[in-house]
Amino acid sequence: MKDIQRLLSGFPPVNGDPALVLHNYLMAVEDWAADFVEDGVTLILKGKLPGHDGRFAPTPPMVATACRMSAEASARAQYLNRLKTPALPAPDIKHTPEERARAKAKVQAFIEGVAAADLHVTTEERKRQQERWEKVNAHFDPPQDEESLTERLHLRRGVDYTVGAPESDDAAA
Repeated sequence: MKDIQRLLSGFPPVNGDPALVLHNYLMAVEDWAADFVEDGVTLILKGKLPGHDGRFAPTPPMVATACRMSAEASARAQYLNRLKTPALPAPDIKHTPEERARAKAKVQAFIEGVAAADLHVTTEERKRQQERWEKVNAHFDPPQDEESLTERLHLRRGVDYTVGAPESDDAAA
């Protein structure tokens, strides 16, 4: 209420019932927090509200617009402040020599386990694995030379590509 009085005291008197005029202004700012109303009134009094020439008191919707602009400026400032501030502080973990030795022992045990599992694979099994991988690679990475591309293109030309159902071909434009 005091912000509306501060606003209206800076302009010539508004025509009409003073109680109704005050009611309209209060209704226009009732959805806004007091800080935004105060900042909006300051925005108007400093002449920074777009569309307001400053010779007469702003309309209640103009005051609400000033409050909205104030809220948007505040939200943007908070957003930019959050971007500058790290979300979490850096961890202050101090690794002891015992922890490091334990981690090295686990890695070494893993390496030995993988190597031991690879020792049991016979040469015949390795050959089968290699053949399977060659087959997979041949499927997903076919040769790209001119002869191979032409051959694949000729194979595809034998397929009759159509769109839609054959019974609706006569209805097609």
